[in-house]
Amino acid sequence: MSYMQISGIRKTFGTFEALRGIDIDIAKREFVVLLGPSGCGKSTLLRMIAGLEDIDAGDLVIDGERMNDVKASKRGISMVFQSYALYPHKTVRQNMEFGLKVARQPKEERQKRIADAAEILQITPLLDRTPRELSGGQRQRVAIGRAIVREPKVFLFDEPLSNLDASLRLQMRVELARLHKELQATMVYVTHDQVEAMTLADKIVVMRDGVIEQTGAPLDIYRNPVNAFVAGFIGSPSMNLLKARVTAAEGRRVTVDACGIDTEVEVDAPPAVGTEVTLGLRPEHLEPVLEPAAGDTMLDVLACERLGGVSFALTRMPDGQDLTLQLDGNLPTTAGDRLSCRARPGEAHLFNAETGARY
Repeated sequence: MSYMQISGIRKTFGTFEALRGIDIDIAKREFVVLLGPSGCGKSTLLRMIAGLEDIDAGDLVIDGERMNDVKASKRGISMVFQSYALYPHKTVRQNMEFGLKVARQPKEERQKRIADAAEILQITPLLDRTPRELSGGQRQRVAIGRAIVREPKVFLFDEPLSNLDASLRLQMRVELARLHKELQATMVYVTHDQVEAMTLADKIVVMRDGVIEQTGAPLDIYRNPVNAFVAGFIGSPSMNLLKARVTAAEGRRVTVDACGIDTEVEVDAPPAVGTEVTLGLRPEHLEPVLEPAAGDTMLDVLACERLGGVSFALTRMPDGQDLTLQLDGNLPTTAGDRLSCRARPGEAHLFNAETGARY
């Protein structure tokens, strides 16, 4: 049974409809990531769960209790903000203690919770420092610690790692995953970074323009996107979405041509021969042809991003479409080179060129 139920949630600001009927079921101890581009409504939804925004329509139920009209302070929820929101004049200990004082927790209980949270987050030596004496990563740990001591029913995170540099983001992703496992807590996490989503989530909710495009486990969404938007949003680098045409069809299997790159795709509802479609090919599912034959489509290498063991070549097709493919990091490919490639069998995706829906 769902621990948190979000049913038909709607939110309007003036004439702008920010959320247009959101339905999500969240299990107890589940780590759910709300993922989508800026303006899709994910932070608004998080604030409505927290009680910081009113719910215009629909229901929010947590642990069997309808929360629509329950004050934020009474919902048993802790929220970690992007900006940390620490009191600059208070020490780490005082920042973590503040909410417990407001809740009139006994002093001994306050100190025990602070000590336990500090040990979990490895910030015990920092308890007597002020925020200005801390690094960005340490401040974020304190903000998380302040949430932990309240022992909430649900943790909410609003893009908590966006202010950190790349190495700290990686470190904090590992810490958040460990924290979730150790606390056995229900967590709802907002981000536009699909790497964070793929790394942390038990379940991803992909949003766009106030609606949910797809909900599922990270690898399920990665392998089986329901439309071209999800396909292009999940994955780094993103999936190549190419203009193509169906050249042959037999049963559920169709052959598709994208400017000379041919591939077979098995679909549930095959489009007719001649139909204009969108062909989805992930960079890792394209193989370079080092010795192309006559008539092979040649790609112009515009740039090559070297990451050590692998490289990503950004190329341009003869019809002007861009195509990114993953290469062995040892290949000496550079801008200005020309190469050919083929699609790995069974890895392509096919979408309706007009609606973006998956065939």
